[in-house]
Amino acid sequence: MNASVDSVQPGSKPLLLRSGTAARLAGVSSSTLRIWEHRYGVVSPPRSPSGQRTYSMADVQRLRLIRQLTSEGHAIGTVANLDVDELGSLASGSRLSAEGRQRVLVVGHGAARKLKGRLGTSPVLVFDDLGDMESKVIVTGAADVLVVHVPSLQPNTPERILALRTVLPVVSVVVVYAFGTEAVAEALRAAGVVVRREPVTGRELARLVASARPFQVAPARGAQIDPRHYDDAELVALTEIASSVACECPRHLAEIVTMLVGFELYSTECASRSPADAALHRHLGEVTGVARTLLEQALSRVIAEEGL
Repeated sequence: MNASVDSVQPGSKPLLLRSGTAARLAGVSSSTLRIWEHRYGVVSPPRSPSGQRTYSMADVQRLRLIRQLTSEGHAIGTVANLDVDELGSLASGSRLSAEGRQRVLVVGHGAARKLKGRLGTSPVLVFDDLGDMESKVIVTGAADVLVVHVPSLQPNTPERILALRTVLPVVSVVVVYAFGTEAVAEALRAAGVVVRREPVTGRELARLVASARPFQVAPARGAQIDPRHYDDAELVALTEIASSVACECPRHLAEIVTMLVGFELYSTECASRSPADAALHRHLGEVTGVARTLLEQALSRVIAEEGL
């Protein structure tokens, strides 16, 4: 079937593609397409009279957007049910950052007023408060810097802010507050958040935004922590591949790596009751990251040995 065009003449039938062709056009593997379809309902292709799944070019465009967003850090479960307009909005936000300008999200109109006119051409999106942002996070898109201005730091403030940092995702976070305990502020600092207590001038806040850098976790005792080598879809695919090894090493290793990825994320999001508690969670995250790196290396060797 020719899959090079999507245009149709009036009255003609729309172009329909087989799964392998749709996967190639979307830039994903056939196994990833099956997982996205069966587990997450990303697309719902009709079947031909012979029972084969058939995809439209609209399906392909949707798959392309989802592939782009997952490659940039969005969880497949977060974007799977968004419509094409929402997916496009997220992808557009990512492109703004790629053009070399910081994309800045601001929680609180007080901080927005201080930053007005001080960030050059960088796009700024303003939210009323944390609750407002949490309600819109699904369509907000990735950003370079998140600025949060709150009247007071509550015990659950670190958990809410770190959750936003992960879900968006966002590279750097700056928090400005008027009142709150030092323990809560220290919990945020321990997670790599820049924290300042009022008064903060507009010039100082703009300087913090301009110099914002991602938080780098120090490896535990010098051990190396690498970025994830396998995404969620690849791990799921590996757990479903029949192995030629009796002990089913690929499946078991993929399951272990999946659990480590989950706990690594949990450690970064877990609320901290004190500086010591924050340090403990940071250490747990580091140790888990080292373990995940080593197990991914082992999984790669098994995959190579079996020719998967």
